[in-house]
This record gives sequence, C-alpha cells and structure tokens, in this order.
Amino acid sequence: MSDLEARQRRLASNQALFRLVNAQVRELNESFEGFAPMSLFVCECANTECAEKVELTLADYQRVRDNDRWFFVAASDEHVFPEVEVVVERNGRYYIVEKVEAAAEVADETAVS
Repeated sequence: MSDLEARQRRLASNQALFRLVNAQVRELNESFEGFAPMSLFVCECANTECAEKVELTLADYQRVRDNDRWFFVAASDEHVFPEVEVVVERNGRYYIVEKVEAAAEVADETAVS
C-alpha cells in the first residue's frame, strides 16, 4: 500500500467514525422532529479535532446517508480534504463531499443507514 493510499484510508476512517456518531444523533433527534425542524450533527470532516456542528433536517441527513460515499462537513473549505474527496454540493449550512479512490473503498466498507 502506498503512503497516499494509507493516508486516504486513515482520513476516511476518521470520517466514518463521525458518521457513526451522527447515526446515533439522528436516532435521538427523530423523536423531536415535530418540535424542531433542524437538528445539530457533528461535522464529518477528516480532522479528528474538529468540533464544528452542522445543522440539517432529518431529510437532508438521510439524503446524504443514501450515498455511502457522501459525508457532510461544515460549510468551509478548511473542512474539505482534496486528497480523499470532492465537493458535490455547497450551501450556506454545509457541504456534501464524496470520497474518492481508497477513501471511497473505506466509505463503502463502513457505511451506515
């Protein structure tokens, strides 16, 4: 495995961890959906020290989860890691990034619904 592929896999694994955390957050927020249309989630960028919160509707969250290679990150280029992902959508609250190369394989292997 090349150094680049190892880095891609490590960064994608970091993001997969945040994706698992957010799956738990979604479960908690589902019971409050009628009261609060937006929910706070953890930024799914590859920076393990990131503490940014991302506001999404549960429908937005599910749309991202419908593609195993998609993750949502805070709406700033500093949360995008071009060596492992491309931005597929930008809006004022968050960006959607798609994993590429070895990172895409990790995303597929660690997918959650």
